[in-house]
Amino acid sequence: MFETIRWRCHVHANDRRAAERVVGRLAARLDRPLEIENYERYCKFPELAVLRLVSPLRCPAPEHALMTVLECAWKIATPWSLGSQGTSTHHEFEGIAAANIGARFSVPGIVWMEFHVTDRP
Repeated sequence: MFETIRWRCHVHANDRRAAERVVGRLAARLDRPLEIENYERYCKFPELAVLRLVSPLRCPAPEHALMTVLECAWKIATPWSLGSQGTSTHHEFEGIAAANIGARFSVPGIVWMEFHVTDRP
């Protein structure tokens, strides 16, 4: 079972409060709840914050999980670089979008984002 989507993003935000506003816009765009698991400043670029987020997925089949995640991801940015890993018993999907390689984000403030989904506990 694919329970959650794990997101990580780099956003222009002067403080946690500004980062929370970006997360609010993301949640509204996705039409699903997002929880901040971690907030920290990005050491290489201090004007950016790194956010680790989680949102519910609850999909039993890999095909359904992948389509649901892609539908969510396309609401945030295009294009995404996609990857997958897996065995006969476990599946994982991931994607990355970055403004510096041509991705366009629909939520202002985001410059880089990735998602990761797995059926591993």
